[in-house]
Amino acid sequence: MEKQVYDPRGKQSNIGRLLGFDKEAYVHMLFYRVLIFFSLAAFVIFVAKYAGLLPLWAFEAAFIVVWVLFTPQVYETAKGASVIATEGFVHGYLNKSYLTIAKKYKSHLHTQIYEMLPYASLAIWIAGLIAILYVWFA
Repeated sequence: MEKQVYDPRGKQSNIGRLLGFDKEAYVHMLFYRVLIFFSLAAFVIFVAKYAGLLPLWAFEAAFIVVWVLFTPQVYETAKGASVIATEGFVHGYLNKSYLTIAKKYKSHLHTQIYEMLPYASLAIWIAGLIAILYVWFA
């Protein structure tokens, strides 16, 4: 007899289910799915540009769109690294009593660095986009 499992959150393929309990995950998955299809189009634009069929601005526009669509992935990756490195202490959804006990054993500076990691990586990512735009259009 096969065991039947029921997920109250709904089908995994339906990303709209995330809106009810995790808006960050919804944005991450929405941008990820759009990025999958747009990256194929961006590749065609890239090839066409270097074949001399499209002007440079088409490549630049596609590059910027891919960069923007990839932004939530950078944030979520850094946040996931923080959660893993601190065993769920930072950015996790842990029991308050566990967090109180864990504070005794974790370095305060250690957790502050990991707490800032997603935001710092996002700031560097955005600064990179600004630098690219400056080089292209200055």
